[in-house]
Formats: sequence, C-alpha cells, structure tokens
Amino acid sequence: MSAPAVSALAPPDTSGQLQPLQELPLPQAVSYVPQTIGWVFVGFLLLVLLAVASGLVWRRRKKQRYRRVALAELASIEARLAATQTDSTQRASALAAIPSLIKRTSLAVTPREQVAALTGDAWLAFLQRTQGCFDARSEALLALASYAPPDQVAAISGDEAATLINHTRDWIEHHHVEV
Repeated sequence: MSAPAVSALAPPDTSGQLQPLQELPLPQAVSYVPQTIGWVFVGFLLLVLLAVASGLVWRRRKKQRYRRVALAELASIEARLAATQTDSTQRASALAAIPSLIKRTSLAVTPREQVAALTGDAWLAFLQRTQGCFDARSEALLALASYAPPDQVAAISGDEAATLINHTRDWIEHHHVEV
C-alpha cells in the first residue's frame, strides 16, 4: 500500500529529462589558517601576553610560598593543640611553637638585621606595623608563650589559644613587608 503513495508524489520520468541533472557540488572546507598577516600578529601577541601572565602568576606564587608553608605549620600546631588537651607538656610545646613560627615567617621576608634581635615591646610593635591584628591580650599570650615556664604556658585556656591561632593566621595571610 505504501508504494502507490510514493508514486503519487513523484511522477515517473517518462521523457528522460532528469537523467542529465547532477547534484550540486559542496563548497571546499574553510581553512583555519589566517588569510592575512594581521591575524598572525594578533595570535603572536596573544601568545606573548599568555606567557607574560603565566610568568607573573608563577613569580607571585613562588614569592608567596613562605605564607603557604607557615599556614600549613600553623594548621599542624592547631591539630597538636586539639589532640593534646590533657597532656600539659605537649600543649605547652605546641603553644610555644606559635611565637617561633611568627618570627620565622617574618624572617623569610624581612632583612635579618631588622627582625632577628627584636624582643618584647619592640617585637610586638613590629607585628602591629606589619598589619598585625593582635590585641593586648594576644600580645600578652605571645609573650607568655615565648618566655614563661611550660606549666604557665599550658594553663592558657582553649578559647585564648584559639584566639591566638586566629590572630596568627590573620597576620600570616595579610602582613606586608616593611621597606
């Protein structure tokens, strides 16, 4: 039944007039090669800009590596504090590592002559000048963790230790280098 319906749509070629007709040829594929010299210059300029941007990102990442290392060490100190809630010796050791970490981080970017000898109020003033957000209590905790006997350092409460760690993290992430 379907064959008569198809024949009704296309009448048979009785005269042979459709035999010489051919299908239209497809156009040639479009080339992706630039046809003018301007596009070559644009492509070269884009490659140069990409290379310069990659170099700047790599240089900045290399320059900021000390921050990533310091933040990783601070995370390990924080984990040690969380794991040693009952052992006062380990707790004091972890808290005493915070001022040392801050000092080593500052030595990574500031000339040794300007930072190495700083102690006490001069050290705290340096931290404030370099974008520190340490308040008076955090500064006192830093001094306590640096110089007090281990039993006094271990007596620092968990909330105070968390505040000190947060202020230290903020300083590591946002401090600027003095020139």
